[in-house]
Amino acid sequence: MNKRILLIATLLLVVFMTSSALTLKRHQVTIVNEAGDAKPIQRAVATLQADLEKVMGFKVPVASSINGAVTLLIVNDAVATPSGIKPLEDEEEHEVYVDNRQKRVVLHGHDMRGTIYAIYTFTEQVLNVPPLWFFCDWQPVKRSTITTNINFHAASPQVRFRAWFPNDTDLLTPWHKKSEKNEEMWLEAMLRLKLNCVELETTVTYPDYKMSDEAQLVSDMGIVLTSHHHVALNNSFARWDEYWREVRHEEPHKPSIHRLLDLIEFWTYNVKTVHQSGIENLWQVTFRGRGDQPFWAFFDDAPKSDEERGAVISQMMQIQLDIIKEVTGESDPYVRTTFYDEMSNLLAKGYIKPPKGENMIWTYVAARRDHYPNDDVVAFDSSLGVKLGYYFNYQFTSTGSHIAACEGPWKMEFNYRYVNSKCPLLFSVVNAGNVREHLTELAANAAMMWSFDSYDTDTWLRDYCAQYFGQKNAKAVAQLYRDFYNAYWQPKPTEFPGLNSRQFNFQDMRYARCMDQILGRFWKYADNPLQDIGYESVKGRSFRIQGANQVDTLIKNMELTARRFESVAAQGEKLAPSIPASQRTWYYDNLQAPATFMAHISNALHHFMLAYKGQKDKSYVRTHITTAIEQMEAAKAAIYATHHGEFSDWYTKEYLFGADGKISGMKRIIEEME
Repeated sequence: MNKRILLIATLLLVVFMTSSALTLKRHQVTIVNEAGDAKPIQRAVATLQADLEKVMGFKVPVASSINGAVTLLIVNDAVATPSGIKPLEDEEEHEVYVDNRQKRVVLHGHDMRGTIYAIYTFTEQVLNVPPLWFFCDWQPVKRSTITTNINFHAASPQVRFRAWFPNDTDLLTPWHKKSEKNEEMWLEAMLRLKLNCVELETTVTYPDYKMSDEAQLVSDMGIVLTSHHHVALNNSFARWDEYWREVRHEEPHKPSIHRLLDLIEFWTYNVKTVHQSGIENLWQVTFRGRGDQPFWAFFDDAPKSDEERGAVISQMMQIQLDIIKEVTGESDPYVRTTFYDEMSNLLAKGYIKPPKGENMIWTYVAARRDHYPNDDVVAFDSSLGVKLGYYFNYQFTSTGSHIAACEGPWKMEFNYRYVNSKCPLLFSVVNAGNVREHLTELAANAAMMWSFDSYDTDTWLRDYCAQYFGQKNAKAVAQLYRDFYNAYWQPKPTEFPGLNSRQFNFQDMRYARCMDQILGRFWKYADNPLQDIGYESVKGRSFRIQGANQVDTLIKNMELTARRFESVAAQGEKLAPSIPASQRTWYYDNLQAPATFMAHISNALHHFMLAYKGQKDKSYVRTHITTAIEQMEAAKAAIYATHHGEFSDWYTKEYLFGADGKISGMKRIIEEME
């Protein structure tokens, strides 16, 4: 009897699933767009057509009526909600479901971005187009028919503003310039990952109240614009002279904290430009110098004491906020400020009193050079009545990751959970450099910012590996990612409570700085040759190397680090044949290549330091410098092997790590001996 009941139930389930499914057939699908004709919607619809064409082999028309075909109905509640469809309630909420009675799949968003996310949900879950398709050498599986019973719903994201910040883009900028498509694809990837905000540097141009082309593109894609931590009101003092020449037609004078009317005029122009453009903008108020420096490095009349400097910063931020309110007419606009470097230090001492408000976002920044919660956010008082934001570095160009990812998604998760425990986050931004090297980490961050409470890095990573490398390989590849991140040298023991052993990492740019500093004075040996970099407010922070002798410590630990990365690369090579051929390119680009690169530069630094220590024996120097050069060439070859398709010359203009310069410098050492 029980078996009969089970059989009947199974048959009923099959009938139900069949009746709720819908089959899309080639040349029998139509897109009906009732979501409006705004540029972001038009772009998303065009992308939907392109994805359908890749998979089904024909361009699906956009029509105003159904015409008997299966319909992909695109709905935006902010424009109109057709009868029979229940409106969604919250910002960026979206759903995709089969309506078999109407012979349609409904792609439905509460607002413009919710609608875009619904479109990309359909392409990912029905067409199997992964969010990183452009970067991962994705090859579509051609299908003339697709049967789906999708029933997907996403509530509003838990973090309202979810941003990327491309910074120090020595590789990304020339790649963008190659084609209009390249400029757009990283923004499209953001939308496919369901991010909604981009942080840029100066975006106001002169003299006609115009925004930059880059800012306009961000807006046309449907993404919110915000500003870098040294940029107030979408512009910085790097453009001060240009303002006076191009707008006022007079020779510029150096700004003064005592000539407030000049500062107010400059800032007001910027706010009016942004407001008149209609671009969706998350304002930033701050007071820093010309570029990434404290204001007292640029203003000749700046006070000398920390307390007075903090008072000036507090005054200037309040003036900027007042200008925003006056120009926009908003009584409580969304505004953020960012506590970076000296701003963080002064805030921690209580010398900065930032503006407060219902929609004021205080953005704290992970500690500089090594990315964990800094003292100011540790001391945050949740009773202050402000919203909270957090800026996390996946890369840090002077001493952080550049060519190989290092911080990892687990460290990202710890940081954000710690900060969110102080006060629920409203804003997140991750610094991603040239983007391509950090895409797996960036995808993890995007997933966490949408579903903060349910996100778990281990679970997410297995799902990610299943999507990009095949279900049967997911567990093994996920473990290989963990082994890769754990292969980095930890030059200093962990100090932050609750953080695992990866608080301090020796990233690839620390390798680069070591080589650069010693190449500059190779024949003047010292046990501790490395010096802090530039404007370094914390002694020893640039390298974090512990012990009485930097040279011996590096020699020992670079040898051990090289063996760990070699092990990861060897395991990866062994696993590679089981990866589907269509997914093997991304497997190499994102995991094998950086592991191989790090193994070679670890060996290179090891032999370089041996040569430096043993410089009295010229034969010994020649042997180890020659090996270091060979390892640097092998490191270059590993990353050059990621050149293909749209990325055929990605690393040829690389200069921040500067492998070619280091190889030349090592060759000069041999020449000097001869």
